[in-house]
Amino acid sequence: MSQNGAPILDIRGLKRHFSVSRGMFSSKAVLKAVDGVSFSVMPQESFAVVGESGCGKTTLAKLLLALDRPTAGEVVFEGQNIFSLGRGALRRLRRDMQIIFQDPYSSLNPRMTVEDILMEPFAIHGIGSAAERRERIKRLMNACGLSQSKIAAYPHEFSGGQRQRIGIARALALNPKLVIADEPVSALDVSIQAQILNLLKDLQEEMRLTYVFISHDFSTVRHLCQRIAVMYLGRVVEMGRTEDLLGNPQHPYTEALLSAIPVPDPNIEKKRTRVILTGDVPSPLTPPAGCHFHPRCRYAVGSCKSGAPALAEVGPGHWAACPVLPFAKKPSGAALVG
Repeated sequence: MSQNGAPILDIRGLKRHFSVSRGMFSSKAVLKAVDGVSFSVMPQESFAVVGESGCGKTTLAKLLLALDRPTAGEVVFEGQNIFSLGRGALRRLRRDMQIIFQDPYSSLNPRMTVEDILMEPFAIHGIGSAAERRERIKRLMNACGLSQSKIAAYPHEFSGGQRQRIGIARALALNPKLVIADEPVSALDVSIQAQILNLLKDLQEEMRLTYVFISHDFSTVRHLCQRIAVMYLGRVVEMGRTEDLLGNPQHPYTEALLSAIPVPDPNIEKKRTRVILTGDVPSPLTPPAGCHFHPRCRYAVGSCKSGAPALAEVGPGHWAACPVLPFAKKPSGAALVG
């Protein structure tokens, strides 16, 4: 499922299961937040992981940075399984792997100035003299669209978009190779989201970054990411190049998500087939047997209830965990246009 060449990040059969108590007199249940996820990310690629709240995206992001330990599986970064590293080696590795958090209001220490916040990564890793650190901070602020006159200001003195720029500058302070962006624009006003996305794109080209972009919104990732993986209840159900996945979805869940995206052109809107999902989202504590999506799927057949379909290649570089949809769906043009 990887492209030609050596991936910078290789996720192999990654699982994270949690034991959850149901009550004093009930047996514990197992919540499979991430359940056998595999994909590869190439150097300087932007790779998106898309899905609804509760599908396991944030748990996956924590695993990619070794902020949590997996139940099974590997995360291989530049040829090393990060979960096999000792504490010191993992600490050094963190210079190359950073994260941009979702909420710019809670991810910054309100008692620290911008200078303190951006100085902290250098202090933790013992990089540079005080003068060198300060010069680097000024360059970071310029690169992220922050005025140097605000270097002594506190987070509450900035808008949401400016706070997220501070968070981005902090993530890039040590010149990382890989950045995990966990819904970095979902907490911002729509008018600011495009500015932050454009900033991330410019910084990627300038610093030769690799992104794993966590999101629930196809519209957010379609201009930034080359490939997309769609998650549902802990599993990847479809993965492929952005233009292929958005233009010709091969899993019923992806098809339903795309059909719900508003399109500004009324002529296109009239041609689209709206997919209305029935039933409620299953509890991750008691997911349906077989394909987790089958109770809500209009294409479901008997075999969908018994066996969980594996990802299969349905086109060049395009993978889907559905043996039914490619044969059941009639061609209807692009699913997402604009």
